[in-house]
Amino acid sequence: MNKRNTLIIADDHPLFRAGVRIELEKADDLQILAESGDGIETIDLILKLKPDIAILDWQMPGLNGIEIVEKLKIEKSNTKIILLTMHNERKIFLKAIDAGVKGYVLKEDTVLDIVSAVKNVLNGGIFISSKLTYILLDKFVTTEVDESIEKIAKLTFNEKEILKYISELNSNDEISEKMFISKRTVENQRVIISKKLNLDGAKNLLKFAVKYRDYLIK
Repeated sequence: MNKRNTLIIADDHPLFRAGVRIELEKADDLQILAESGDGIETIDLILKLKPDIAILDWQMPGLNGIEIVEKLKIEKSNTKIILLTMHNERKIFLKAIDAGVKGYVLKEDTVLDIVSAVKNVLNGGIFISSKLTYILLDKFVTTEVDESIEKIAKLTFNEKEILKYISELNSNDEISEKMFISKRTVENQRVIISKKLNLDGAKNLLKFAVKYRDYLIK
């Protein structure tokens, strides 16, 4: 039997949690270990059960989603976090990404997005509700002469193609399938691209790719 990936759902609205559970249970390879409606209880559950992914509401009694993420970093937890929120404000979104959140899903899109978000994050990607893409774009508007465009021009065709797929929020596995190359090759190419663009970390590479999407190959 194939290993099932484990999850915890934390939201202080029982009916909403039930809806999330129903969507996730449609996937045979996912196992829900526990549910919680309280931030402090959620921390204890994550540290005790060590799920692959924790799906957290932004606002909960005790601790909010970001506070939970920050405490998990101190505990060196390997659980990846997907944040559910009603907010589409730039400040909150960027704070979540900078804190290390791997998925950011608007509650209004949960039914459509939650399974895709979980799969993407499990495959090493970052998932962001499509309605939030403009936040990344607006974050980097500038009137200065942009040397980054020149750096893009120096990338190889394959490197630009990978960067384009990254801008479309594809995981390493998805890029591998679309380009007919191994996942390891994709991972190595991401490192090379980051070095060429003087970027540090997957989050900054994602932000760069979204910002300069129009300069990548069509």
